[in-house]
Amino acid sequence: MNNALLKKERIAVESEGDVVHIHLGNVQVSLPYESALLLSQWIRVRAKEAKRRAGDVSRHWSVLGTLHDANYGPDVTRG
Repeated sequence: MNNALLKKERIAVESEGDVVHIHLGNVQVSLPYESALLLSQWIRVRAKEAKRRAGDVSRHWSVLGTLHDANYGPDVTRG
């Protein structure tokens, strides 16, 4: 087993105007929102394929993620 693949990394996605910033460990990628949408669709399709290959045929995801600005918007300070 490759323990480097199991190491926890910081993963975050943020938006700033029409740009999406993706943080994976110490790597940051900034994409226009159209490209980020294409990337998210590609990841979702490949994740479904991997899930099927692993033998998981359940139809629903148990956790999708944390929606930081879903209720308030990006310019509202909370806390």
